[in-house]
Amino acid sequence: METTMRLVTNMKQRLLPPSSRSFHAFETSANRRIDGLEAQVRNLEAQTQNLANQNERLISLVENLQEASQQEHSYEQDRDMMLYWQMFRRDGESIEQAQLRFFRGLPKPTGIHKLFQDAEAALFSQFDALCRQHDILYWGSSGTILGAYRHQDFIPWDDDIDVYITRDQLRKLEQVTREDKRFRVTVLWDWYVACKQIRFRSTDEDNPCFIDLFTLDWAKGDPQQVWDAGTEQRKSFVAEIRRNFSDTAWPQTPYLPSSDSLAPRLEATLDAQLDDLKATCDILPEQTGATCLVGGPENIDDAHPSGPYPIEKWLPADHLPFRNLEIPVPNGWKQYLSRLYGDYMAIPKDINSHEHVADDYIQSPQSVAAMHRLIDEA
Repeated sequence: METTMRLVTNMKQRLLPPSSRSFHAFETSANRRIDGLEAQVRNLEAQTQNLANQNERLISLVENLQEASQQEHSYEQDRDMMLYWQMFRRDGESIEQAQLRFFRGLPKPTGIHKLFQDAEAALFSQFDALCRQHDILYWGSSGTILGAYRHQDFIPWDDDIDVYITRDQLRKLEQVTREDKRFRVTVLWDWYVACKQIRFRSTDEDNPCFIDLFTLDWAKGDPQQVWDAGTEQRKSFVAEIRRNFSDTAWPQTPYLPSSDSLAPRLEATLDAQLDDLKATCDILPEQTGATCLVGGPENIDDAHPSGPYPIEKWLPADHLPFRNLEIPVPNGWKQYLSRLYGDYMAIPKDINSHEHVADDYIQSPQSVAAMHRLIDEA
């Protein structure tokens, strides 16, 4: 009987609803536990926020220390370089003359890199002669100007030639090369930097040499405002390229030739961007009436902004020696170099890092033979 009663009582406890007193006691106990857990959570959140604040303060402290260290290091470097140039300078020689003597005395490249530079120089000589013959306006740009002034040659560790040309003069050059079977103008659409890579080249397919052509447009208006409009248009062009072509074959084939089926779409995109730029500022088809120049949205970005380009700082062109040439450069080339490179007479940190063409390509037997042919022709 007792066993039966215990069984019944146990079943009631398991199966029947609790009394109101038991339920309220359970509810009170549960609420206390919940309140305790919530208090623990709030405590942990406060600790987490405190740690985050401490972390931010530590990051700020480290950044301040790094900035102070860099400023101190920069000061020490500037001081050391000032002392070095004073010691290097000869009697009666200015600091700039001493710096030029230093840079022009640096070792030249040897082997395959010497051959490539020599062949590039031969192509540049032919390009310059062709432009003079057909009254085509161009300017040396970026590292080519720096090399011409500082080295009267290539920068020893550089290996390409950069040229600015206005859009109307580029069309003229393209027409000339269609008639002169020695040369061609090639186009590759570069996915990596979202640009239209335009190059002057020999028609010899084995020849790896090229001259990079960067387009400029004539414009009328305030040079700074035009420059700012061109900068924004470049950003718009890159954004549209990434948005509209990321799901095409272009990212998998990063260098698309003008013969590719995507090229017409890319040209249409560029034309639309140029129309937008014309709606923002007064872009002109030729030099007449121009007050400034602006880079085309298809150009690669400057490492540092080199503009604006007021016309009086570009024309009449100045000339700098580059091997056996006198190449045209903007007459405000010193200001241009300062904007682009900062202290362009400082000893650089990137020596031996500017090879634009793979060694395996330029030292193939076919390329070597083609470069020798080009040098012999020049």
